[in-house]
Amino acid sequence: MKQRVLFFDLDGTIADSGAGIMAAMNEVLVSRGATPLNRDDLRHIVGPPLTVSYPVFFVPRGLPHDGAAEFIADYRAIYTPKYLPQTQPFAGILEVLDTLGHDWHLGIVTSKPWKQALLVLDVTRARDRFLHVVAADSDGEVPKARLLEKAIRELNSDHGITVEPDECWMIGDRHHDIDAATEVGTRGLGVLWGFGSREELTLAGAHAIAETPADLLGLLTV
Repeated sequence: MKQRVLFFDLDGTIADSGAGIMAAMNEVLVSRGATPLNRDDLRHIVGPPLTVSYPVFFVPRGLPHDGAAEFIADYRAIYTPKYLPQTQPFAGILEVLDTLGHDWHLGIVTSKPWKQALLVLDVTRARDRFLHVVAADSDGEVPKARLLEKAIRELNSDHGITVEPDECWMIGDRHHDIDAATEVGTRGLGVLWGFGSREELTLAGAHAIAETPADLLGLLTV
């Protein structure tokens, strides 16, 4: 009987969304005369809410201090209709989820806004693999730990599943995922096929690190 839970991040863990995110942001940046992003830049952007990334990464590139809301709106207006529908799951992740789902409840915990998260789950054909999805209400700053706590609470209130944090894993590609796991008391598992590095995940305190989706089976199959 399933009693434990695996919570997955979305972008960079389930969804290979980097190319679409970068292309949409670059359309906005180029239209404003700013330097386009490259793949390495995504490590600074994907993970935290965009309102957090904006002053740290975009303002130094010449965008106005008070321009976060306008930038995010323009980015979403391009990304959602043009690039989001092209998002693919990482190779092999859906099959891995199917196997893990035999023994674990599966959930999504993402800082992506709710509407965007559900659209990505639909276009990647991943949505029906997950019992519960927790996403941000908006692009505002919501610590990942608060979203993880909400997911654990809602498993009980919405599905009648009660678990202790130490019976759960938070799985993701950035230190924000591992930081949340540490704060809430779950175990943290870092993945290397997204935007983070082994060093980043190790320094954050990941209990384990998977190089490929298939590695999750060896680490988590019970």
